[in-house]
Amino acid sequence: MTAKCISRRGMALLMALVAMAVISVVLAVMTSQIVTQRQMARQRQRQLQADWLARAGVEFAAAKLLESPTPFMDDKQELAPDSKLRIVVEKGEADSFQVTAEAQVGLQDRTVMRSASSRFRRSDQGGVVRVQAVEKK
Repeated sequence: MTAKCISRRGMALLMALVAMAVISVVLAVMTSQIVTQRQMARQRQRQLQADWLARAGVEFAAAKLLESPTPFMDDKQELAPDSKLRIVVEKGEADSFQVTAEAQVGLQDRTVMRSASSRFRRSDQGGVVRVQAVEKK
């Protein structure tokens, strides 16, 4: 074999190694970005789930106020997996109640906490019980 043939083979091998290195770096960067985007999407999903779970807690408390006009605290609600909901209903003036719901989602890792609150007025007129949200001033 001639020196020219060997140097061409060496050059081709070197170019193949460089191409493989470039492809490896590009794939590593893409994998890193995909993993990061997936973590961000999971965190956003937890945030939304916590928001809606807190709102659901307020509505759940309003439904319980329809049954009975007594203040209560409930921290054992398991409305969604890997989450926790705490509801507190406090009596205000006259027939008004302050409802606060605190939701935690992602109890295993990266817990997201959200809360929602509302004031309700309960009325019982002629056997018809109503619970209405009171506007904040």
